[in-house]
Amino acid sequence: MTISRFAAPAGLIALSALTLTPQVLAQGNSNKPPAAPAPAPAPVTVSIAAKPNPIVFSGLTTVSGRVSNSKKPDVTVRLEQDTTAPYGDAYKLTTLTATTKPNGDYSFAAKPLVNTSFRAVAQTSPNVRSAGSFVQVRTLVGVRLSDSTPRRGSLVRFSGSIFPAHDGARAQIQRRTSSGGFVTVARPLLIDAGTARSTYTRRIRIFRDGVYRVKLTKDGDHANGFSRTRTITVG
Repeated sequence: MTISRFAAPAGLIALSALTLTPQVLAQGNSNKPPAAPAPAPAPVTVSIAAKPNPIVFSGLTTVSGRVSNSKKPDVTVRLEQDTTAPYGDAYKLTTLTATTKPNGDYSFAAKPLVNTSFRAVAQTSPNVRSAGSFVQVRTLVGVRLSDSTPRRGSLVRFSGSIFPAHDGARAQIQRRTSSGGFVTVARPLLIDAGTARSTYTRRIRIFRDGVYRVKLTKDGDHANGFSRTRTITVG
């Protein structure tokens, strides 16, 4: 039998096929791990807090926080507030705005007149809102004494103003106990003194030394209010 001079050995044909076939080349690289996907950018977040809290009526609180992970410098932050219970479901924009510092910090000087929940809105793309920060507002309670050094058994007149007005409510004149708490000794009615305030007055017979204060119990708009303490020394 005559063998053609153009025929190649079978082993050489197989080797050539293995070398040139693309599918085989791909199989040879199948152990290489796939490239890791690029990490997703961290979301923009806004923190918020208010200090001091609670505050006394007509006082200021600082509402502050930080805008984190924003690629935009000098972010404008606006302040929202909700002044009605249940708090957190009816925020409205205030006129207060701030611009973040290089580290993302912002702050506002706020003067709530009633219990208020605040929320910060960072004007990024899209806008990002913080959680709520609830600030309690105490009523402003004043107290005056007609005599702080009365004779034993004398009548001392307690009087003062309450801001804002709470006409028809009752204040509580309280005396400090030996244990450090306070007990109510009189409950004068608050009367109309204009749109801004209410007033009270009550005379109390004093037999011994004592430390007194006036309290107005919390309501739907305000936290408990307390006057400064006053000392009566029987002469």
